[in-house]
Amino acid sequence: MRATPGLRSRAVATFRVARPTSRRRMAAKTGVQIVVVWGFALVVLPVIAARVERRLGLPRLAGRGRVPLGGALLVAGSAAGLTSAWFMAEEGKGTPIPFDAASELVVVGPYRVVRNPMAVSAIAQSSGVALLMGSPLAGLIPVAGAVLWNRIIRPAEEEFLAEQFGEAYRHYQRQIRCWVPSWPPYRRPVGTDAAW
Repeated sequence: MRATPGLRSRAVATFRVARPTSRRRMAAKTGVQIVVVWGFALVVLPVIAARVERRLGLPRLAGRGRVPLGGALLVAGSAAGLTSAWFMAEEGKGTPIPFDAASELVVVGPYRVVRNPMAVSAIAQSSGVALLMGSPLAGLIPVAGAVLWNRIIRPAEEEFLAEQFGEAYRHYQRQIRCWVPSWPPYRRPVGTDAAW
């Protein structure tokens, strides 16, 4: 199932480059975005899933390794997400929010090994929360998020980045995979600047 051209064009139209601002303001905007999105995805949605499970009488997941694995995924995903957001704000001069996007192409930090480390970190975080809660329905949240992101958001984001950064982005896109870390890490071609 591919996003329809009309849906994709509307999604691309939501992307806007962030206006120049101070480092402090950029960090504050990024922080607010993290609190709102993570609060919704990692607290509100799992709580709703748990309530639905109780109403349906669904059993909780069991297993000795469930809690340590869930904690490890949540911590690792959160660390990767915070690091990625910091590089987006510091190097990209933008936020993870589409309508306040980076004005510089970010190909450093976690972006050297995977094209969208924030999406990967969100999947890890959501999976960790589901395991910690022992919630089978919350386990559907990272799956649904991955499908939604890959089918609708990713194509629109990539189209926007190709329009914004041209060959610099296309070169990066050819070298670094979207979901699975790439090795060796990305290196800009010699003699090019950040924006080519």
